[in-house]
Amino acid sequence: MRRSRRIALTVGSLLLIGILIQVLFDPISSVRHDWEISRVRAEFPNAHAKWDSQKITDYTFEIKTLEPFVCQPHAMIEVKNDVVARVETISNAGLQLLPPYQWADADWGNEVFLCDYANFTMTQIFSLLDSALHNDSSVILQADFDPEYGFVARYSYGLFVGHGLLSPKISECCGGFSISNFEPLQP
Repeated sequence: MRRSRRIALTVGSLLLIGILIQVLFDPISSVRHDWEISRVRAEFPNAHAKWDSQKITDYTFEIKTLEPFVCQPHAMIEVKNDVVARVETISNAGLQLLPPYQWADADWGNEVFLCDYANFTMTQIFSLLDSALHNDSSVILQADFDPEYGFVARYSYGLFVGHGLLSPKISECCGGFSISNFEPLQP
């Protein structure tokens, strides 16, 4: 009886310590984040190869930010010869053609990827993700690829930190986007 009580006390203490560590530091989210980065690293080469093999240089798509951010693009983008050729912003008022001199935010365009519509080609988006994977994968929060064409269909980035009481969640501080309504154009 005394031995089973000691075992129960030890198990209870270990369980309490484990719960306390999880509440304070949240190691489970770190494991989840590592798994997500591993998944993106594994899928990236095949997705990029799929995109490259199709040799699509003319296309349209809709891009929309995922979270509130410094710049909040929501637009239909037309790309010709792998260069942004046309931007139509989408708002409650409908589509509005944006002249090229307004594609980049005057304050943030050269510094923040999402603040310059000229960045929105699949080639540059792949470069953005590739750079993050090689330089600092902790900034990647999520990346998903289109199953048919391989392009980056959803990308969320920020500064990953656990969600424990001693490491508050700030991982949704930064940005991300989703791409939909992709259409290849006939050359």
